Amino acid sequence: MSPAQKLTRLQSALRDYDHDAFLEQLQQFEKYESEKQQQSSGSDKKEQSPKDEQPPPDVSVPIPRGFYIHGNVGTGKSLLLNHFYHSHPSTKKRRLHFHSFLQEIHQRIHGLNQQLLQQNGRSFHVDTSAHRNPILRIAEQLSTEATVLCLDEFQVTDVADAMILSQFFGELWRRGVVVVATSNRPPEDLYEGGLNREYFLPFVGMLEQYCLVHRLGDETSDERDYRRIRAGVDGLGGEQTSGYFYVAEEGPSTELHRLFQSFVEDGHANDSPLALDVHFGRTISIPSDRYHSNTIARFTFDELCTTELGSADYHAVANHFRIVLIEDIPQLTLEHPDRARRFITLIDELYEAECCLACSAVDVPDRLFVGKPLSDETKKGHNETSDKDINGKMLAVDVAQVQGTAVSELASVKELSFAFRRAASRLLEMCSETLWEEKGVAKQRLSS
Repeated sequence: MSPAQKLTRLQSALRDYDHDAFLEQLQQFEKYESEKQQQSSGSDKKEQSPKDEQPPPDVSVPIPRGFYIHGNVGTGKSLLLNHFYHSHPSTKKRRLHFHSFLQEIHQRIHGLNQQLLQQNGRSFHVDTSAHRNPILRIAEQLSTEATVLCLDEFQVTDVADAMILSQFFGELWRRGVVVVATSNRPPEDLYEGGLNREYFLPFVGMLEQYCLVHRLGDETSDERDYRRIRAGVDGLGGEQTSGYFYVAEEGPSTELHRLFQSFVEDGHANDSPLALDVHFGRTISIPSDRYHSNTIARFTFDELCTTELGSADYHAVANHFRIVLIEDIPQLTLEHPDRARRFITLIDELYEAECCLACSAVDVPDRLFVGKPLSDETKKGHNETSDKDINGKMLAVDVAQVQGTAVSELASVKELSFAFRRAASRLLEMCSETLWEEKGVAKQRLSS
């Protein structure tokens, strides 16, 4: 059965699913369990015969099983997810990129912690009760807001995220939320090689229990990337690039300058810098000569990816401007993994917001990331440690090591390699003349 047919079956099951009725039954059951526990621990408890004891409330509403689809980049996973989401008639649904989802969860946990602090003050003892657990509380809130949760590009690269996922999603599933997600990795490979991965593994088991897992495409074949086809770039790892992606030496890009000016000359000059609101009360400032209205903005790679910016900042930029120009993109290596991660996150946010993109870089997209996965020999403990380059320069310090190899590096190399293949594919599509024409901005392009 094809993934489209499986999603259609899920749609049919969701039409008959009464999530509100399930939550009401669950609430009655939890109330029964709480009262029973209080009676059993009370000092004046009365002995009850089995005949007098009330049976627990029934929780009988069947929960449809979700869907987790994984496969290579550009094979149509996001397209299927979007079609499923838009064709689902319920209003109790949400669709987010996984970056944005995690960002929202952390923000809501932070807000709830601040609220609990104001209400109860600081506590010097550990309260493990559910009503004081912000992760469970936020999951409970979300379960009342959404019956169906669609997550695009599910990936786990951060130990802090890995540690909360089991608890958070466990509560979502317990409360009847149906999760539909896409990823480049099968469940068993999520957070592979990550620090303290054993604490993450219960989540993998729950994911396989509550979601039907489907691989899109044949694992042994080299599927075609439809984003590359749209951009007119067929092969992987070749010399080709797309219309608004310029390969240039380091320094100002003439093509991008002329492109930016072609938009600015038709409008009025900006009077002042632009301050875009970011979460947690922060703003990101854009100089007056680097943007025009809400149409176009111009940045260097260093401005976006070598400073302390993250997905919230990129989300603000992507959702304000229709066109983003990025200059002087260097080759990205494991010597500076944070730059590579920030760039991948930036591309994901721009793609999610359906921005048009123009770039200048030192090489074509397929050769921008030069890190390679560690060999099996290295993983098992090669005599030469892999946390140094060929000149002996230290690349990372990690107290958790596997026979001389940093554990965080084992995870970073794999995740960055998978993520950058996706980023390269998205770069090509966002820079393509096809997309610019669809968005109605290609007519203003100037030939070099």
